[in-house]
Amino acid sequence: MPMQRFKEINDLFKATGFNKETDYPEFFILKFEELSSDTAFSMPPYQKDFYQISIILKTTRETKIEIDIQRNEALQNSLFFVSPDHIYSWRRSENVTGYIIYFKQDYFNFYQGNFKQDFAFFNIADKNSFQLSKTSLQSIASDFEKLYREYHTDNLYRYQIIQSSLLSFLFKVKSLDELSLKDRTSFNQKEMLVFKYENLIHNCFRRDKQVKTYAAQLNVSASYLNEVIKEIKGKPAKELIYEKIIIESKKELKFNVIAVSEVAYNVGFEEPTHFARFFKKHTGLTPKEYRNLHS
Repeated sequence: MPMQRFKEINDLFKATGFNKETDYPEFFILKFEELSSDTAFSMPPYQKDFYQISIILKTTRETKIEIDIQRNEALQNSLFFVSPDHIYSWRRSENVTGYIIYFKQDYFNFYQGNFKQDFAFFNIADKNSFQLSKTSLQSIASDFEKLYREYHTDNLYRYQIIQSSLLSFLFKVKSLDELSLKDRTSFNQKEMLVFKYENLIHNCFRRDKQVKTYAAQLNVSASYLNEVIKEIKGKPAKELIYEKIIIESKKELKFNVIAVSEVAYNVGFEEPTHFARFFKKHTGLTPKEYRNLHS
């Protein structure tokens, strides 16, 4: 079954049963507290043609967020960033509090910088969530509330006011992101390349299985990427992709009661026979044999 992709913000609202619409196709902000019992409590993996920023202030363990295959369960006091490139799914509890911002890149058509480069926390090669300190939490939550109030005023210039406020907010987050990078200062350039490559695989292995595709996203040649991976990890770059596919395939086969053909689709194979050959080549067992062994 093809994964859903939502072109418009209001299309997502209709799919989830949220009973509001945005009068600006490029922007909307909501509070989790606005979601009624008629609004969906979970969504299977989907993509959308717009960006999302979420802050979760309080929640229970029922709430879960999955960005590609990054499963996020320690969600309280966290900030999340989702781009059109991400595959996203979630489950919420009735008691979750916080905000969600949706916006299209067109909303920043006035911005003279390079949006994707300047705000790398939306990038699928980078970490897309932050656990906020108490001080940062208060400041960031205040910014969300300010944007919420501005959206819900009758000011004739609220569109422009929100544009500038949202851009200022993104630069504030950028400063927090750069501070968090201090944890990676011990990385040299090659180690940072490996870090980004592994994160890309983590996010994209379902749809991208070629080293050259990842190399292009990392702005290096496939041969150089392979050379660095061999030096740091002791194996060819393609092996990291294969290992990720096998790890996730084993999880699906062991814990999900679904057909092997659906497992194949979930890990990015259109033909179950291709998946079966791949799995046996790398494990010595067919998918069914593996499942029977671990059932």
